[in-house]
Amino acid sequence: MYNKYYSEIAVPIKPPYGFQPTDNNETDFTFDREDRFTDYQIEKNNKSYEISLDDQGQWYFFKSFVCNSLDELKLSRQIFRPSYLKNEDLQLVDLMQDLDISPFYEGHDKAYGHVLSLVPELDSVPAFRQARLANYDGTDDPTIIKKIHYIQNEYKGECTRFISGFETRSFATITENEYYAKEIHQPYNARNYLKLFIYFSRYSILPSQQMMPRFLANLWASTQSMNTNANPALYKEEFIKEEISE
Repeated sequence: MYNKYYSEIAVPIKPPYGFQPTDNNETDFTFDREDRFTDYQIEKNNKSYEISLDDQGQWYFFKSFVCNSLDELKLSRQIFRPSYLKNEDLQLVDLMQDLDISPFYEGHDKAYGHVLSLVPELDSVPAFRQARLANYDGTDDPTIIKKIHYIQNEYKGECTRFISGFETRSFATITENEYYAKEIHQPYNARNYLKLFIYFSRYSILPSQQMMPRFLANLWASTQSMNTNANPALYKEEFIKEEISE
C-alpha cells in the first residue's frame, strides 16, 4: 500500500436508469438517519458500480481508484474532458461514458474526492505534500495556500491525520496505521466520510451525531471561505515551508 494513493471519488450526476438495489441491508450508525443516502448499483460486463441518492434528491456516482503519482491522483477526479487534456488518460470520464452516466454540471469540472496515503512515518511527509494530497494538486500546480488545517489521532503509537482541502471539494487521510488503512478506512470510512463531506458541503448540515464526524465537519468548515462557524480549538494549523524539488 505504500507509495500509492487511494482515491475515493463521488460525482454528482443526472438521474440514472437501469439501476437496482444493493444487497447491503446493514444499518450504518455513521449517519443520524438511514435515508440520508440510499445506495443502488449499476451492472455492466459482470461488474457492479455504486450510485447513491441523497435525501435532497441528488444522485451520485462513486468510484475508487489506485493512483501511482500526484498527477494521476489529480486526474482521477476529472469529470469532463477539456481541450487541454484531450490526450490524457481520464479513467473516470471514460467509465461514465461507458456506463451512460451524465455528470450534473454545477460549475465544477472535478468530482468530490477523499484520498488515503499510507506512510511509514507521518512526520516524514512535509506539509507541502500533505497540502497537495488534500487539494488533489498535481506536481505542476502552483502553491496558493501556505498552510494546512488538520486533526490527528494516535492508536498504539501510530498516527492518523485528516487534512482539509481549501475550496477544492476534497480532503485527505494520511496514516501510519496499516491495520486501520486496510481493515477500517478503505472498506468503511473512506466512502462514509466522503458522503458526510458531500452533504455538509452542499447543504451546510452534518448528517451525523457521532464524535469523529463532528470533528471532521469543524475541520472542513475551517477551510471554506463562506463558513465562519469553525471552532479553532478543535483543529491544528501547520505552515508550509518552501517546497523541495520532487
